[in-house]
Amino acid sequence: MTHSPLKIRAFMTVKKYWSQIIETFDEAVSISDPDGIILYANKRHEELTGIPRQELIGKSVHDLVRRGLFDVVLNPGILRSKQPETQVQELASGQKLVLEGHPVFDEDGNVALVITYLRDVTKLSELREQLSSQQELLKAFQKMQGIDMTADHMPIMVQSKTMKQLFGQLSIIAETDATVLLLGETGVGKDVFARRLHKLSPHADKAFIKADCGSMPKNLIETELFGYAPGTFSGGNKGGKIGLIEAASGGTLFLDEIGELPLLMQTRLLRLLQDREIVRVGATVPQKVKVRIVAATNKNLEKEVEAGRFRSDLYYRLKVAVIDIPPLRKRKVDILPFVKTFLKFFCQKYRREITFSQEAENALLKHSWPGNVRELENLVLGCVVTSKKNVIDVADLPFSPSTKICVGAKDGLTGMEVSGKSMKEILGEVEKAIILNGMKRVGNIAKLAEELKLDRTTVFRKLKKYEAE
Repeated sequence: MTHSPLKIRAFMTVKKYWSQIIETFDEAVSISDPDGIILYANKRHEELTGIPRQELIGKSVHDLVRRGLFDVVLNPGILRSKQPETQVQELASGQKLVLEGHPVFDEDGNVALVITYLRDVTKLSELREQLSSQQELLKAFQKMQGIDMTADHMPIMVQSKTMKQLFGQLSIIAETDATVLLLGETGVGKDVFARRLHKLSPHADKAFIKADCGSMPKNLIETELFGYAPGTFSGGNKGGKIGLIEAASGGTLFLDEIGELPLLMQTRLLRLLQDREIVRVGATVPQKVKVRIVAATNKNLEKEVEAGRFRSDLYYRLKVAVIDIPPLRKRKVDILPFVKTFLKFFCQKYRREITFSQEAENALLKHSWPGNVRELENLVLGCVVTSKKNVIDVADLPFSPSTKICVGAKDGLTGMEVSGKSMKEILGEVEKAIILNGMKRVGNIAKLAEELKLDRTTVFRKLKKYEAE
């Protein structure tokens, strides 16, 4: 095969000025061979990592990991899959970078080089948040005029610096195909984060499939996730069944409560993350699947690994881009914006005009919110649908100090004479004091029954008995 003199001249010109050309890139770039030996790194790479180029060129990325300078190596995965790969790199300084590795092939189709681009997640997310925070807030208030409370349309009503940084980081990670692990207590909004990640990704027009690992029956998890081949089960679909993983192909698979996944399924999921392929139940031929994995759990996976309930290799495969969502009690500045958002929606839905008094808002800020945002949403809903007043006061809140039972002087128990009495008699007097004084305090059998966790009929019967005495 011959080349024209013009093509040869163009090639030689590019080759002559190649090092200057790559230095014009705004992004940090490194080039390594299949074994991970770094052949070139531009000046931006040195500026971003803080590691002089002369200390990198000719060195193995595996040695740099062993020395603690890096913690991620892309080359083995790219050699195996021959596909681009994205991961989050944490430097020894604590700085987080997004790594995008791309293979360069030789004439035989083998990987000859790996080109890696580096982006600073921290700086990009901070800049993104500064540019979009005011716009996001404006959109949120606009949405409240005709608000849609579905997870895809819920406005981001956050004021805390931590949450703004997390949403900024999320927007950067969303542009990659890196696996994401969402951590946080029940009710903090992991589902909202997963859906927003998908919405901001280049595959937002593709499927978003949620698989709740904690609610699927153990004997059906495998077929639900991986599907089954034709003729596998008698009485099953003759044409087989597609699994949730295949259904999410090209889009995002959200594995909620992944800590509940049985060990056997963890092994199969590991193959998906390593090789990007699955095998249906009853089939023998693997098939390639391109899907973005987002996992979430309220468990401490490191402790689960130590206890032998979670595979360590799967844990480290998932631990690529980790977002740890703080509980609501640690970001109290977000409480009232959430309250107002939920209140606006539920009042609009049920045609009510209700507000919280200043004292009630103060009580909401002091509450510990063990159920996090989900608990707050349910509380606002309960107030809207059950309140007969237009202003919710402290006494109307289920955790109000004025509605809590505290056995003491106010219940008529101080100085109670117990000598000469049986335990049955003593407990009877305690119960009588609590029932009668509790009724005086709350003035409502239903509320007293709820506090004492008793049936209303039981409270009514005991109240009549003690009043008669």
